[in-house]
Amino acid sequence: MNQLTKTLTHVEAIAKAKEVAERIKTRFHLTEELSRQPEENIQDFIDSGLVRLMTPKKWGGHELGFDTFSKTAIEIGKADPSAGWCYTLLVIHSWMFAYFPEQVQREVWENNQDASIASSFNPAPGNTVVSVDGGYLLNGEWGYSSGINHGEWVMVMGFVDVNPENGAPGEILMMMVPKEDYEIQHTWKTVATRGTGSNHVSLKNVFVPKHRTLDMIGWCQKGEGPGRSVNTNRLYSHPLFAAMPVSLSSALLGASIGAYELWRDTMKSKVSTRNAKVADFTHSQIRLTEVSAGLAAAEALLEKTIERLETGEPIETYEKIRLRRNYGYVARMCNQTVKTIVDNSGAGIVYEGNQINRYWRDVQASSMHYAFNLDMLGEMFGKLELGISLNPKTTLIV
Repeated sequence: MNQLTKTLTHVEAIAKAKEVAERIKTRFHLTEELSRQPEENIQDFIDSGLVRLMTPKKWGGHELGFDTFSKTAIEIGKADPSAGWCYTLLVIHSWMFAYFPEQVQREVWENNQDASIASSFNPAPGNTVVSVDGGYLLNGEWGYSSGINHGEWVMVMGFVDVNPENGAPGEILMMMVPKEDYEIQHTWKTVATRGTGSNHVSLKNVFVPKHRTLDMIGWCQKGEGPGRSVNTNRLYSHPLFAAMPVSLSSALLGASIGAYELWRDTMKSKVSTRNAKVADFTHSQIRLTEVSAGLAAAEALLEKTIERLETGEPIETYEKIRLRRNYGYVARMCNQTVKTIVDNSGAGIVYEGNQINRYWRDVQASSMHYAFNLDMLGEMFGKLELGISLNPKTTLIV
């Protein structure tokens, strides 16, 4: 087993993230060209030890909390939005994997404690997951699997033995599939977040034994999972969607701060077509203040949300939806602040070589993620706030 020689502290992890971010900046355009993360970026996450940030100590990890995770993700997201996105998923997937049965944890982490795990919560129409003796048989495609190109395993969500008459599944599971059992479909041809490499994966008659699965309903409702019997830190006690969006929110916030810092620094030396200093314009100063305050508000809301997670107090339905509302609103504020930056960047923003253009596209696309859908989240929170019951059939895995 490849044990770490030293467990990182909160301060050391943030320092490592800043060091890695400086190297990632040099590959800013390469991620766009490759439509995935350069191998050098992934290796930096591994060599720095950051990839094990939330891995249980039992498996050589640092077992650090969401505050450290968020702050490291922000640093990397500032350097490159897509790199921040993929970094957060590498780390959060190890946190998620800690809920799985110990047997599959051994299969993965005894072989490689730096194993890269991808995911897909998006089974394509026509997928089938059928229960068979000892496990499940999977067929079809799963989409939007960010970082799948460097994944050694992928966890896919599946609806088992779906009733053809009413569409109700017998089970809803997350299932671990090794690299040799899936095929990557290079579908990620996009105008934004290219560097996430969020391709589809194809599975054909893939058998997944029961010990490589996790019940989504218990996990989402109460933070339950068999892995908690061996990974006893309260870090591994949260309902999935009450905590998992810290990853994407932090990457998005980091990218938005990165856009702001680049815009601010560019403004200091920028001159207009009439040779006037842009920084001297009152409206430039006011817009900069608005953007800065908006990002500070988003950061404060995210920090407050993380503080709630780290109390260790139980998270019931109302509290879970409230936290999810927060993540959605952080995303909205990030989107709005970067839009203000673009609206006040002049015609030069349209050039492909303009780095703010890249931040803009990536922030716009990232803020549209399902986890941030304020229509869905707003309806649920609004109902609870007004004393209206949620539909239990549609809230099993939220």
